[in-house]
Amino acid sequence: MRRRSLLALTALAPVAAARAEAPAAAPPPGAALPMDLPLRDASGRRLTLSAALGGLPALFAFADYDCAALCGTALGLAAATLPGTGLRPGADYRLVVLGLDPGDGPAKAAAMRRAWLGEDTPLARSARFLTGDAPALARAEAALGYQALRQGEGFVHPLVLFALRADGRLAAMLPALGAAPEELRAALLAAAEPEGPGLVERVGLLCQGIASSRAGVLRVALAFGGATTVALLGGGLWLLRRQERRA
Repeated sequence: MRRRSLLALTALAPVAAARAEAPAAAPPPGAALPMDLPLRDASGRRLTLSAALGGLPALFAFADYDCAALCGTALGLAAATLPGTGLRPGADYRLVVLGLDPGDGPAKAAAMRRAWLGEDTPLARSARFLTGDAPALARAEAALGYQALRQGEGFVHPLVLFALRADGRLAAMLPALGAAPEELRAALLAAAEPEGPGLVERVGLLCQGIASSRAGVLRVALAFGGATTVALLGGGLWLLRRQERRA
């Protein structure tokens, strides 16, 4: 049975010139996700991005639904951090995740949501884990200046959280690992405002998922201070979730 494993956590800059082609998240001025983007939710229901947002600001992320090590960890950390914002999921904001692989169906979206958000929590009930076909994903990535490269059966992609206004316009961009509750709160409050300056932070972490026929190998390449702590925290949460699922 084929398994995908996380093989690298690295920085975009500073790096050698050989890494100049690394994927990046560089939203264009006025970046906004198309509200008519055709998608499916974790139950298989067809819906647009507008329906997924439901008139609420959103914390939005791209993810590889087969990558538990960092994509899953990033979502788990968000789920653990968001209560500290004092904001209410489903009332003040919505968590929206879009799978990077057009071949992944609703079942994988549902499995990722269940694994990292739980079965019946306010965040899990209000979150939207979505899938889309290749043209829809290309539109979404281009709209946010987001680059994801397929590598084997996985993806190399930036680990980013986007705060979107209810009409899909980008209000803020934060790292998906290590964002503090006050940073997420500020980003979501900015997204709740119809207008205002964006809160865009440079993001320099890559999730590099590559398929392996053997047991997964975790390699961590850290290019800036503080990343070790983040990686250890994320890894601890990942192991805790695995133990809970086995119990």
